[in-house]
Amino acid sequence: MATLSPERIYDLLGTCHIPGTEEQKAKLFIRISELSALNGEKWIRENREQLLDQWNDILQQGLLT
Repeated sequence: MATLSPERIYDLLGTCHIPGTEEQKAKLFIRISELSALNGEKWIRENREQLLDQWNDILQQGLLT
């Protein structure tokens, strides 16, 4: 499975303002690519607010370095 481009991820999530370091965002991009392959791009769009909220929670809790 290929990782989607950052531009595609930004489009699916509806924003290019995603917090985190470049390394952290690279991990997010891999996960979003996986979810897209499993559930489809429509699912990502429908759940993007929840996905972004979860991403912010992960960063705030320091679960990702």
